[in-house]
Amino acid sequence: MKIIKGTIDSKILKLSRPDAIKYIQNKETLGIIGGEFAITYDDDNLPISTLLGSCVAVMLYDEDKRVKGMNHFLLPSSCARGESCRFGLYAMETMLNEMYKLGCRKENISAKIAGGATILKNFSDNIGERNVMFARNFCSAEGIHVVAQSVLGNNGRVVMLDSEFNTMTRFVANRIMDERIALADNSLATIVNQTNVDSSQDITLF
Repeated sequence: MKIIKGTIDSKILKLSRPDAIKYIQNKETLGIIGGEFAITYDDDNLPISTLLGSCVAVMLYDEDKRVKGMNHFLLPSSCARGESCRFGLYAMETMLNEMYKLGCRKENISAKIAGGATILKNFSDNIGERNVMFARNFCSAEGIHVVAQSVLGNNGRVVMLDSEFNTMTRFVANRIMDERIALADNSLATIVNQTNVDSSQDITLF
């Protein structure tokens, strides 16, 4: 089993076995949280999963190499030190570079985008919409074709990326889970409202 994982503190780990297992429909998956990404081969038969509120996950797949990746970023970019996978620009560039090291080629890569919900109705800065626009614009600028999207709306999502780019997206219809997502997004809103963002601040958003 060959797993590459990017962490919230900008480390790149090479794992021989999963370090965070979640079960989606009784299926073992490699779970990632906000500020992380993961890359696996189809042959490993290990889907990648995450839970999203206003955050966005971009999923990439090289059909030739049968390599898939998923990230989970919190904001498009940082107004301070941005070298963290919390931020979309760093998350996308770092995940792509790791896929290129495995022999993936840009012309063989397709993308899917999920997330960007409006969880906090009383927050003027629509973080979710900005995250979605960043993901779309990044893929367009890089010439990466976006083949599917499950974005925006008012509900969180559970997303699972399986072999051959098969993807399951399920809306969260659970009061306790909605409260968890809203709490995480409220923490994110606090960061956005700060004049100086400390990118080393330890905020975990699923």
